[in-house]
Amino acid sequence: MPIAIEAADQPIGDFRECNIMMETECPRCHTTNRDIARFCARCGLSLDIGVDGSRRAEQIRHPRPLTVPDDYLPCDKAAELYYRTESSLGGETLIATEGVNVIIFNAGYPLRDVVLEVRGEGDDGSELFNVERTVEELAQGKEVALEIPSYELSAPLRTLTVTLQSADFGWE
Repeated sequence: MPIAIEAADQPIGDFRECNIMMETECPRCHTTNRDIARFCARCGLSLDIGVDGSRRAEQIRHPRPLTVPDDYLPCDKAAELYYRTESSLGGETLIATEGVNVIIFNAGYPLRDVVLEVRGEGDDGSELFNVERTVEELAQGKEVALEIPSYELSAPLRTLTVTLQSADFGWE
C-alpha cells in the first residue's frame, strides 16, 4: 500500500513516485555511484570533490597520501604532486648553466598521461624556458626525472615552477 502525503485532506504525492536519485560517475572507472557515496563501489576511488572543486584526477586528494620527502615543493594545480631540482650531473648545481633534472614525486593516487609544464626564469626575471613534458605512468610513491638540457639554459636559473596541466587516473 503506497504511503501518501496529505495536506488539507488532499494527497500531494506518493513516495513510490519519488524515485529521484542523484548519481556520481567515478572519474577513474566511470561506474555510476549514488551521490552520497564517498568511494566508488567498483574501484574504491574517493569520490570527494578535488581541491579545485572538480573531480579531475590531478585534483582529488588520496585518503592516505604518502609523506613527502624533504626538499620537495608542491607542483601548481596538483593535489599531491611535488618536485625538487638537481644538476643533471647529479647533486648540487655546479656552474648554474648545466642541465637540470626536475624530480617529480607522487604522494597521491597513481596517475597516467601526466602533462607538466616546467618554466624557468633567470636572475633578471626573464623566461629562460617553458617546456611541456609528458609522463606515461606515475605510481604512488614513485619519482620520475624530467631533464631540462643545458642548451635550454641561456643564463643561470633563478626560479623554476612546475604546473600540472592534465592527468588521468592510473590503476593501483
